[in-house]
Amino acid sequence: VSGEGEAGSPGAPSGDLYVVIHVKAHEKFDRIGDDIIYEVPITFSQAALGAEVMVPTLHGKVKMKIKAGTQTHSILRLKGKGMPHLHGHGQGDQLVKVVVETPTDLTDKQKSLLEELDKLSGSRSKGSKSGKGFFDKMKDAFENVVSDDCSGPVDS
Repeated sequence: VSGEGEAGSPGAPSGDLYVVIHVKAHEKFDRIGDDIIYEVPITFSQAALGAEVMVPTLHGKVKMKIKAGTQTHSILRLKGKGMPHLHGHGQGDQLVKVVVETPTDLTDKQKSLLEELDKLSGSRSKGSKSGKGFFDKMKDAFENVVSDDCSGPVDS
């Protein structure tokens, strides 16, 4: 702020006042410029079949449609739900990153249904050397891992 700083030497004008603002990180939202980023967790079923989910915004909750077949890390846009533009009219957008959560504690019935889905989806392709489907390969991968440190950041 020009002229609002400390008094200068006798007869000299006051100095300028510099204000530094640090924006504290939010527990739910990240920010890139005027855009707000939010990660919405959805289930495998919601990703495959489609769903409507409630998403928090800076302006309250909104209902967002997840299309059938949505993949993890897909980015959906809520126009005008971000931060106000600093020098002008309008607002940024809210970008919603979809994160498909993989179930960890499956019942026997759920396992059976997923195995049936695996068979029906044709994941056991003729070109597969092992003849194993997706779920068999995932099971093998997890059984072969002895210890893994997942405490650090993951780039996506």
